[in-house]
Amino acid sequence: MRIIEHTEGRVPGPGFYRMPAAVYHADPCPEPSLSSSVAKILIEQSPEHAYLAHPRLGGTLDEKDPTRPMEIGTAAHKLILGHGRDIVVIDAADYKGGDARRERAAAYAAGHAPILRPDREKAEALAARIGARLADIHDCAGFNECETELVAIARDRSGAWLRIMMDGFELRGRHAVIWDVKTSDQSAAPQEIGRRIQQMSMEVQAAFYTHVVGLLMPALSGRTTFRWIFGENDPPNAVTVAQADGAALHVGQRKVALGLHRWTACLRERTWPGYPTEIIRADYPEWAARRWEERETTDPTVAGVDWSLANSPFRPLDMEPAA
Repeated sequence: MRIIEHTEGRVPGPGFYRMPAAVYHADPCPEPSLSSSVAKILIEQSPEHAYLAHPRLGGTLDEKDPTRPMEIGTAAHKLILGHGRDIVVIDAADYKGGDARRERAAAYAAGHAPILRPDREKAEALAARIGARLADIHDCAGFNECETELVAIARDRSGAWLRIMMDGFELRGRHAVIWDVKTSDQSAAPQEIGRRIQQMSMEVQAAFYTHVVGLLMPALSGRTTFRWIFGENDPPNAVTVAQADGAALHVGQRKVALGLHRWTACLRERTWPGYPTEIIRADYPEWAARRWEERETTDPTVAGVDWSLANSPFRPLDMEPAA
């Protein structure tokens, strides 16, 4: 596997690259490219939202100020992976003081990763725990065996340019493992992981990344495993390693197909539509209706209610467009 060093401007074509995060996020592809984050926006919101989020299209959305948990995550990534922005420690307990805010703003302007000293200590503890935990888990050799912060750029059969930045890429002969580190204040308890993956549409990332690797290395198509490392920012800095299962990858692949379809159509037609321009029928969740029905039959505090009022005919306004 050849890795090309790239520091600025557009890349010459598909391949594996090492580049600064700022260059990657500015989209260095020969044409505007699709990332997994923009694909999620296309799937879950609209092309209009995706257009504004893309650095080479609308690119007008104001970036939200990073939170302290996000800064801990950035520093932990740097400590774990050995790549990323330089860490700048700010000697303050919080950002309430003017000096701390100014130092933080200056660090971001210089392309660095600012972090408060107590948060730096949290990042160090989390990074150490993740390293030790991986050593204890079977088939998790750690990032010494990986290419870290590796960029892959490919062109899909639809003609769309795609790009990804992998926290870790481990080539094992005819098989490969993609690693992704997720740190936050949320619980990393195993029983919560499946729900967290679904709620944050992480299956899109897994399917998107494995698709791009398969395009560049066809021998790895269907032979690439995607794994997340979930770590908690606070003591005891618990860690769970999770692998995308067949159901997640299947749903993720279907969603990626939708994202690619919308992306290529919008680029071709040069239109980025928003939400529907007609009244939609809001589907009340079935689980919520069932929960209410259960309450009617089991909750003693609603006994004696005359439910006959709720059985009167309901005729909604005709939602068909006027002739």
